[in-house]
Amino acid sequence: MSYRDSQQILRMARIVADLKRGKNINTQTLSAYFKEHEGEPGAPLGCSPRTVARDIQVLQQEHNAPILYDDSSRGYVLTDPNWRFTCPVFDEDFVNMSMLGVQLAEAITPEPLKQEMDNALMQTLTNNASEFFDEAMMDTLLCASGVKSPIAPEVFKTLFDGWRRKQCLALDYKDPGGKKSAFEFEPHMLVFHKGNWYAKGYLRGTKEVRIFACQRMVSVRPLPRSFQMDRRLLEDTKRNGFFNYPKVSGIKLRCDASIAFYIHEQQKVFQSKLTEEPDGALVLELKPTVEHEVIRWILGEGGSIEVLEPKSLREKIAEAGREIARRNS
Repeated sequence: MSYRDSQQILRMARIVADLKRGKNINTQTLSAYFKEHEGEPGAPLGCSPRTVARDIQVLQQEHNAPILYDDSSRGYVLTDPNWRFTCPVFDEDFVNMSMLGVQLAEAITPEPLKQEMDNALMQTLTNNASEFFDEAMMDTLLCASGVKSPIAPEVFKTLFDGWRRKQCLALDYKDPGGKKSAFEFEPHMLVFHKGNWYAKGYLRGTKEVRIFACQRMVSVRPLPRSFQMDRRLLEDTKRNGFFNYPKVSGIKLRCDASIAFYIHEQQKVFQSKLTEEPDGALVLELKPTVEHEVIRWILGEGGSIEVLEPKSLREKIAEAGREIARRNS
């Protein structure tokens, strides 16, 4: 991650923190705040209102943040307070240990790094007394309520050190079916996603991309070999997402009038084609979308959404509905 990119991440963290606290923010007030704190340790963030507007646009378009402009208050609001800002940890120059402690926070950091980060954070706050670190970073980038799956402290510590030092690792890994396999792995990225930690990189000496769930790592050992960070992998991940699932085109849905209100709100962010019918229902034509994500959304609406196209997706929803009915009848 470049120096400029790290600045943007820190600004976006502040924006999300203020929105989650219900503050009425706009580009002028945020620009003034960043300029006021320009030059503080860890906060070289001075920028123009136009730059702040671009940061908000990145949050909306690349992170799917439900941020809307409210004409009545002349400021931005977060329409879903439970939305999570998932921030990849990309490069060694982005943060030192104290900033990482603030960014990841106690709730999602496994031991033994949790205690080390707590200590580093306390030292940073004591030395700098920075309101930015204290309020913004502690209130945001809490990507979930906590880690959903336990990770052995020695496993996470070795993995973290390997990522930080660009050192190859020997993994003993258990897949979802319980089968154990051994790998030699280059950990180019660590990401906290939906309550779990993942490592993404290459099998050693190849360009074969692999993603390993940290809770399934049985053991991790350092190897006497290093690797060079692949910027192309990082850029592809930022552009296409961490898992880079294939997307389905041509999805057309009919949404009942009962959920039309929040569909209209999301439309301002996702900018899919939307047509309103006489009874208040909405026909939504989605941009290319990951299939399993849209299936979960449709099923979660409990029958308020009908799949019009494609036929294959309609059949999968129908089959899932029949299976749910069978298991619960």
